[in-house]
Amino acid sequence: MLKPVRRSVIGAPLFAGLLLSPALTVPAAAEPTPTGGATRCEVTAICAETHETATKPPTGGGGTGGGTGGSSNGPQVCTYNGQNFACSDPELGWFSAARGCYFRAISPPPAEGDPRWQGHKPSEGAVYNATCVQADGNLGAAPAEFFAQPPAGPPPDNPAQLARDARAKITFPPVKPGLAPKDASVVGAPVWLWLQDAAVPTAGQARGNTLTVTVTPRLAWVKWTFGDGTTVTCSGAAAAGTPYDPAYADKPSPTCGHVFTTGSGSRKDGLFHGTVRAQWIGDVTVSDGTRIDPIEVPLTADIAFKVAEVQVLNQPLQAGRP
Repeated sequence: MLKPVRRSVIGAPLFAGLLLSPALTVPAAAEPTPTGGATRCEVTAICAETHETATKPPTGGGGTGGGTGGSSNGPQVCTYNGQNFACSDPELGWFSAARGCYFRAISPPPAEGDPRWQGHKPSEGAVYNATCVQADGNLGAAPAEFFAQPPAGPPPDNPAQLARDARAKITFPPVKPGLAPKDASVVGAPVWLWLQDAAVPTAGQARGNTLTVTVTPRLAWVKWTFGDGTTVTCSGAAAAGTPYDPAYADKPSPTCGHVFTTGSGSRKDGLFHGTVRAQWIGDVTVSDGTRIDPIEVPLTADIAFKVAEVQVLNQPLQAGRP
């Protein structure tokens, strides 16, 4: 009498994955045991699949610029008695909001002993031509003055604003998740995870009056949330993962991978729904050494995939054997 037929779950070595070409797919033999939607293929390689889903933009964005205080977008404006004046003029010099005057150092400077030095030596400062706001609101020439320090100059730059301006010049790549196997992963089999087109973008730079701020991007980590209660975070040099190649056969990913322990067959649509979050960081460098915290740029994409619990029938035992 034959013993009852036994069932067993296929492990990773027996279901290494799918070939990249559908033409090489071997039709599955008819059997009463469900496969969970996995396709039967040659046991040679894992099939790669790429999800190109819409990327969710990060909250916030680059600076909009404008106004005084170091924005790199447009001329800076100084205010005196309710009137706005350009903070600098190529002919008049820099505007002093405290005095209501433009000051420009005389070049070449007057000879030593000139009355405009007001008794000072050239080593003690400089003589400036002045153009001041008159009672009628118009600008007019005023007597030259000696100053030990420049009476007016560029308003101080705002490093944080310049950093936002520099970040706005960087185009971060959208999240394009890559997964292998294709169509359906298998419980117990290795899954490869990677990002397509994850090249690090060019640094952004913004210049103020006296400062230059550079924002250098890097991919800090990628977090894969699978929808089955598990997550995988790949960071540093391994953040982007390794694209699958058939030459790897059924080996696990050397940088970013996962092994499922449960299938998605019990879900309403038979799929796990998850997300992929790529955490980009913009490291900020200010020319005067000012320290500014790195800028975080999170980008996300949705993923949906099937995980099959594939079962097959063992060969029936021969009659008369235990």
